[in-house]
Amino acid sequence: LRRGAADPAPPLAESAAAIEAAWATLPAWCRAEEPPDASRYGTLCHGDFHLGQLVRHPRGPGGAWHLIDVDDLGLGDPAWDLARPAAWYATGLLPAPAWHTFLHAYQNGTGTASLDPWSRLDAPARTLTVQTAALAVAKAHTAGRALDEAETACAEACVRLAR
Repeated sequence: LRRGAADPAPPLAESAAAIEAAWATLPAWCRAEEPPDASRYGTLCHGDFHLGQLVRHPRGPGGAWHLIDVDDLGLGDPAWDLARPAAWYATGLLPAPAWHTFLHAYQNGTGTASLDPWSRLDAPARTLTVQTAALAVAKAHTAGRALDEAETACAEACVRLAR
C-alpha cells in the first residue's frame, strides 16, 4: 500500500507502527503498568466526557448548558474528562477558538484559571490520542478501508508523539 495523490492517509501498517511507538512514550500510569499518583483521583467526574455531552436547551432558563449522559459518573481525575477535547485541539480536530472558549469557561467555573492546564492534561490527552488512533486503525482494518480525515489526524499525531 503506497500513498497516492488521491489517498493522503498513511497505510494502516505505518499508522499502527506509529501508534505503538507513541504508546511506548506514555507514562507507565497511563498504560496501567503502575498506579497513578494518589492526587490524581477522588474528584467527581463524568467518565465519558466530550463536547457532545454538553447541550443547551433554547428555552431553558438563561440558555444554561447541561451535562448529559452521566451513566459513567464516578470518582477520578478530572484531567481525563478534559483530555478528549484537549486531544482534539492538539490534533487539530477542534479549532483553537472553540478550545480556548471551552477551556476558559471550564477554568473560570472551577477556579483554576490561574493554573497551566497542560501540566495535568498532557499525559491523558496524549493517551486518548493514541487510544483513538488505535481504535481507528482497528476499525479501518476490519472495514477494509483507509483512515478518514479525523482518523488520519490522530494517527499523524502519534507520529509526532513518538518523536
